[in-house]
Amino acid sequence: MDHASPDPPIPAPNRAEVQVKTLAWATIATVSHIGKVRRENQDNVLVKPWPDESAILAVVADGMGGGRGGKRAAEITVNTFETLLEKPVPGSVSDRYQQLWNTLHQADQHIRAEGSMSFKLMGMGATAVVALITPNEMIHLYAGDSRLYHYRRDEFLYKTADHSVVRMLLELGRITEEDVATHPMRSLVSSCLGGREGNGDFSIDPKWNRDPCPQRELQVGDLLLLSSDGLHGRVSDADIQGYFDEWGHAPGKLLQRLKERALDDGGIDNLTGIVIRINA
Repeated sequence: MDHASPDPPIPAPNRAEVQVKTLAWATIATVSHIGKVRRENQDNVLVKPWPDESAILAVVADGMGGGRGGKRAAEITVNTFETLLEKPVPGSVSDRYQQLWNTLHQADQHIRAEGSMSFKLMGMGATAVVALITPNEMIHLYAGDSRLYHYRRDEFLYKTADHSVVRMLLELGRITEEDVATHPMRSLVSSCLGGREGNGDFSIDPKWNRDPCPQRELQVGDLLLLSSDGLHGRVSDADIQGYFDEWGHAPGKLLQRLKERALDDGGIDNLTGIVIRINA
């Protein structure tokens, strides 16, 4: 009989600290921090390559709802998308887009179904941003105010346009950019997974064959940032651009600086981010 002690379990990585993974063609950094005020981290994050490492699936989900509702809605979102890694990467760009679109709808349905079965989870929801990334291009979609940024040195910084009340007010000229960070309605979103009355649809952007395009070409040195509003909501676009300029060569350090900045600014919400740098 073998009386040798079993190997100790491998501890789970501390998601509050920046984790870095390197593939042949990309470097990936992730972090998810509870912040300084909230009692629970209701954000969730998924960033994994397909088994052959030909593509990366990246998801940031920001849960909403009392009790455990928000945390559970974000978990459902991530779990729904993780099943895509069991299937081959769709061959065409349009098929990849449709797969992400369909999966967002599936996550919405799963959240609403589970929320309807428990009073404690009723009305739970999540905002989400998702991307399917290959060495040469990416497809992205979002619902709510979780964001994606695409950085290329010396070019305009692309970012998704929040589905939020303050963005609508901004576009109508009712408020200024300076008002956004402190506006009393800054946390209200106009689209999310779950979390709504009736059977109405929810908004997903970007739309196929419209501007901005959901497909974006990638080059060596490009950077992608997917984040919850607890991260980008505490850092101006100009400062995010500055961090990209200074730390773009080191995704882990870049994400660490963004995390520290959000915490230094109060850390009033959970904060989650994924940075992906295209290396080859």
